[in-house]
Amino acid sequence: MKLIKAVRGTKDIIGEEAKKYVYISNVAQKMFENYGYNFVKTPIFEETELFKRGIGEATDVVEKEMYTFKDRGDRSITLRPENTASLVRCYLENAIYAKEEISRFYYNGSMFRYERPQAGRQREFNQIGLEVFGEKSPKVDAEVIAIGYKFLEKLGITDLEVKINSVGSKESRTIYREKLIEHFSKHLDDMCDDCKDRINRNPLRLLDCKVDKDKDFYKSAPNIIDFLFEDERKHYEDVKKYLDVFGIKYTEDSTLVRGLDYYSSTVFEIVTNKLGSQGTVLGGGRYDNLLKELGDKDIPAVGFATGVERIMMLLGENYPKNNPDVYIAWLGENTSETALKIAESLRDNDIKVYIDYSEKGMKSHMKKADKLSVRYCIILGEDELNKGIVLLKDFSTREQKEVKIEEIVNQIK
Repeated sequence: MKLIKAVRGTKDIIGEEAKKYVYISNVAQKMFENYGYNFVKTPIFEETELFKRGIGEATDVVEKEMYTFKDRGDRSITLRPENTASLVRCYLENAIYAKEEISRFYYNGSMFRYERPQAGRQREFNQIGLEVFGEKSPKVDAEVIAIGYKFLEKLGITDLEVKINSVGSKESRTIYREKLIEHFSKHLDDMCDDCKDRINRNPLRLLDCKVDKDKDFYKSAPNIIDFLFEDERKHYEDVKKYLDVFGIKYTEDSTLVRGLDYYSSTVFEIVTNKLGSQGTVLGGGRYDNLLKELGDKDIPAVGFATGVERIMMLLGENYPKNNPDVYIAWLGENTSETALKIAESLRDNDIKVYIDYSEKGMKSHMKKADKLSVRYCIILGEDELNKGIVLLKDFSTREQKEVKIEEIVNQIK
């Protein structure tokens, strides 16, 4: 019988990779909740129209990468390619805006895009992110960027660079789009096929081109900052000021536009040179127009998302191994019940215990305990059972002593 394997573009997260995933998730939860964010979980699939309207029909995500299908009710359904549009839908549908002035949410879950599978990016991938609804202050933009940077820093990831830009408002971008089209139209013969296609449909994505970026006509393209209205420029300058307050170093990158149409004003990425061409670890920005687009509500919003698999690649060995604290070596069938009771007593006191269910010799027990890198090994043989004691071996000092069974918890705690 042919073995059924995981679908191309998906991976099981097991073993050490699973430990990394749990560690990253736990650090995110603790840090985000320290900043007042609450966890939210949205459905894995939504109506296709949500992403078409939210992300933008001219984006690569909507045009080429979404997993879209008809369900049994002939409805067009899409597996979420990102979570911001879903969170906005959740916020609007549940009228959270009527219950609180400012809302802070974070999430953790699977996203789906039909891309070429590569290191750090599968067709099913996991994102952790956060969103703030109801506040337009540049202080929030700066704080969101700071949280993202400090989150990665907390995980022990180094050699990071924060890149920032402003893509202005819909009105200022309209003027800028015309200037971009005017500029790049003079160089059509020298442009890649994707950019020739983008020039009229989504000209801002020309700035994100990986093929033409080193050509002179690309470097001489108009700078979006020069087209910001006065209030937009002030917002951008204030974001930079508050980044200084938070102690976050940054680089201004006028070609940074992000790949989703809903962004406005501040956009940012945190990048590394350790992942090759997939250098972006975390990215986000402000999307004040998206709630208007999806729910006719004039409510500002800002947030970011980060790919968990990319963070896992950067962690290396820098994560808790989650090894057991104690290994219980029981010798002789008559000792197994007492050994199980000891294990449960330790676990009830939040001590991690490993115990085998089949009988082994002492040599096998010691080999297993050493492999698990436990701190303590409890040895319980027939003689120890009759005396009401165990032998407690400390692997860090290699010392061993007798301990009464009823005192073992206090000895280890």
